[in-house]
Amino acid sequence: MTSSPFGTALLISGPEQLLAQRIVAETKARAFAAQPDAGVNEIAATELEDSMLSEVIGGSLFSSHTIAVIDDVGSTPASVVDQLVAAASNPPEDLCLILLHAGGVKGKGLIDKLKKAKVPVETVAALKPWEVPGFVTAEAKRRRIRMQPDAAEELVAAVGHDLRALASAIDQLIADSGANEIDAALVRRYFAGRAEVSGFAVADAVVAGNATVAMERLRWALETGVAPVLITSALAGSFRGLAKYLDAQNSRLRGADLAREIGVPPFKLKDYAKASTTWQVGGVAEAIRLIARGDAEVKGAATDAAFALERMVLGVLQQRRR
Repeated sequence: MTSSPFGTALLISGPEQLLAQRIVAETKARAFAAQPDAGVNEIAATELEDSMLSEVIGGSLFSSHTIAVIDDVGSTPASVVDQLVAAASNPPEDLCLILLHAGGVKGKGLIDKLKKAKVPVETVAALKPWEVPGFVTAEAKRRRIRMQPDAAEELVAAVGHDLRALASAIDQLIADSGANEIDAALVRRYFAGRAEVSGFAVADAVVAGNATVAMERLRWALETGVAPVLITSALAGSFRGLAKYLDAQNSRLRGADLAREIGVPPFKLKDYAKASTTWQVGGVAEAIRLIARGDAEVKGAATDAAFALERMVLGVLQQRRR
């Protein structure tokens, strides 16, 4: 889309903030291309009391056109909801209005009114786990760098599912290596150390049943500042995936279809296939219960989060073959 965004409004809705901010940046770039002297007003919706909305979307003494970006639009004060809807449904020709909503039920009444008024919507939904490697490949292509699918999977395994972190990792690989292609060996060389201190690496060792490696990674992760809640979250996700894998073993699904059904990247199927020889449904169910208790403890129920995590990991490992 290359037409001028002035005289239009756009609602960007969804939790994936990296993608949302890129849409904002692209929209602003088109606006500046059309009106280089346009003024920019950026504000959180909570600040739109009294006459502030009129000031944000109105013109100024210094520019004839305005780019107004309103964040967290679900928090718009009730007193200005109708005024905002009116502005978004019929924006003046000198206004480019961008509204950001993180998704969920917050501000649902306003969002419904905006949609009823046919305000254009760009959705930035959180990616499913099996979609993340595809994002990585596309991100590399966006930077005109070739990246093999196995390299994308290696990067996700090392860095995690946060899109900002993955985009930054790709930037780092490009800047440091100077290569025009990213392969799995390059990812391993740059991020092997990082993988060893992530919650995902702790979870992988526990699922694999390697107690020594699991405890080493757990202690190192805590020493290097990994938040305890990220460790319990990674474990919970890994064991929920393993439970679904065990449940789906008798189905006819295979490969990418099976990964999509379980909700994991395809490369995780190999880990689960290997783990299924030492984990049974009952043991996985008990492991999930122990992880839930550990998660509650590190969020405040326990005075020593490190001790709670070690006890949780050891308890989970004892559930193998149960």
